[in-house]
Parts: sequence; structure tokens; C-alpha cells
Amino acid sequence: MRVKDNPNSKSTEDRIVENARKLFLKKGYHGTTIDDITRSAKLTKGSFYWYFKSKEDILKRIFLEFEQLFLDNLIRSLNAVEGGTLDKIAKFIRFIPAFAYYNPELCVAFTTLSGELVGTRHKIEAEIRRIYKKYQDFLSGQILRGINEGVIKKDLNPDLTASVIIAFHTGILFQWFMNKGRIDEKAYVDTFNKVLLKGFLSEGTKLP
Repeated sequence: MRVKDNPNSKSTEDRIVENARKLFLKKGYHGTTIDDITRSAKLTKGSFYWYFKSKEDILKRIFLEFEQLFLDNLIRSLNAVEGGTLDKIAKFIRFIPAFAYYNPELCVAFTTLSGELVGTRHKIEAEIRRIYKKYQDFLSGQILRGINEGVIKKDLNPDLTASVIIAFHTGILFQWFMNKGRIDEKAYVDTFNKVLLKGFLSEGTKLP
């Protein structure tokens, strides 16, 4: 006998999001229906609509979760670092792979869903662009500081460099998860760091 859904249970809401995220990854956002989600989460439609008005509400929840857990924590972590830009870069290159290791599904979901929806004129596209712009603006500020300190190449444009770093980050995550179990993850991350750092650090600059 199925246990009756408890509308006051936080775990029910989380279960809806978790199952929806898995389905979005498997079938795409547009290919997933609310019926798919309720069947996967073993819920009635009434229970679904208790928590979410639409499928789009779940999508917003996933993006907000990524922004809060990844981006906001990254910003707080780097702002809390005492020292100069090199110390913050050292923190950055430790934070990125650690977060991806412990939150793989969330990272892949944000990356693939963003790729599916950007350019489609979906209402959520503005939210995706806002999150990426927030990421870019923060990195751009860090890069400008590094240029002023002389540890980042002076001929680099901070905004463009930030965009390239984000592109590296997005692509590296996708390739990591696509090849999971087939590559040496530590060597992969080390290679990413070497390639990235060589591209924007001033000649002779080394991380602490």
C-alpha cells in the first residue's frame, strides 16, 4: 500500500526536484513532462502542485540551487581569502574540482540545461544569463586586481578573460563527467590548471 504523501514534508519537495533533475538530464527539459516527474517520484499530481506551480518552477529551483551552492559559496570563499590575487587563484583552482566532485549531477544539470535553453527565447533564459553575468563580473574584478598587482598579464581584457575561464570551466566539467571512470581525474584537473594558469599569469609568476 502506498504511503500517503505528507504535504508538510520537506523531503517530498526534495524528491520531486531530484527526480525532475534526473529526468531533465535523461530526456531534456522539453522532453520531460509533469506526468514523467510524478511517476518517477511516485507522487500524485495533486502532491506535485502542492509544491510547484509548473515544470518551470522546478527548473528555477535547480538554477537557484546551483547559484547558491556553487557561485555564492565561491564568491564568499575567495573574498574570505587573506592575501593577494595569487592566494585567491589558488583557492579558486581547489574549489572548482572539489565542488564538482561532491555535486556532479547539479553541475551537469546546470550546464546541459543552460545549453538546451539559451537561444530558445524561453523565459528562464534571462535567469541563466543573470547567473553567468554574476560569475563573469566577479571573475573580471579578480582579474583586474591581478593585473594591477602585476601577477596577471597586462594585455588581457578582464571581461573577455573571465568569459574564457568560464568557458574552460564549463567545458572541463562536461568532458570530466562524459569520461568519468576512464580518465585519471587528478591528472585531468592538474592539466586543466596548468593550461589555464599558463594562459593568463605573468611570466615567472607562481602560485603560493
